[in-house]
Amino acid sequence: MRWIILLSLLGSAVSAQDLQGNDTPGNWRVTHHQIFGIWNSMCDEREEHGALKQRCYLRRVDVFSQAPKFAAQFIFITPEPSGYKIDFGMEFGTLFHPGGFRIETMQGDIWRTRLPGCLTGLSCTFTGKDAQILIDSMGDGEAFRFTFRDSHGQSQDLSWPLQTFDSAWVDFQTQAKSRGLIQE
Repeated sequence: MRWIILLSLLGSAVSAQDLQGNDTPGNWRVTHHQIFGIWNSMCDEREEHGALKQRCYLRRVDVFSQAPKFAAQFIFITPEPSGYKIDFGMEFGTLFHPGGFRIETMQGDIWRTRLPGCLTGLSCTFTGKDAQILIDSMGDGEAFRFTFRDSHGQSQDLSWPLQTFDSAWVDFQTQAKSRGLIQE
């Protein structure tokens, strides 16, 4: 059951619906997939109403607790007409500690969110200037750090290394530009 929940969350993050509106990858064909440490730079395409639809995204999916108490967290970064959109997905019932959603360096934290939706496992999306600030911080940071209680009541402390983020970001932008998804 939890796999179904994760797949539906993953689907909603990048609009992975088939042409009938079902939450499934459907007929998307992967045209690019490059791994940079924990980061995946991906592009895919499909025919929609007689026209080719393409998309690219940068993602990280962290399944930090296996069945029977399955739990996961993810991030998707996608191009938007006015910059980028960053979606974080956590399971309903996730509760972050104060300051528990942050980017760290050896000198201290350089970014953190206190958005209620992000800290409670609800909607956690950044767009426009807020997304760009977060992307810049990911490029400058050493680790994305998450300290929280998961939906099963278990304490979690996740650290996503950011050393390979810059390489993944360059690849993602190159691929998205080559498909006309990002304007110069």
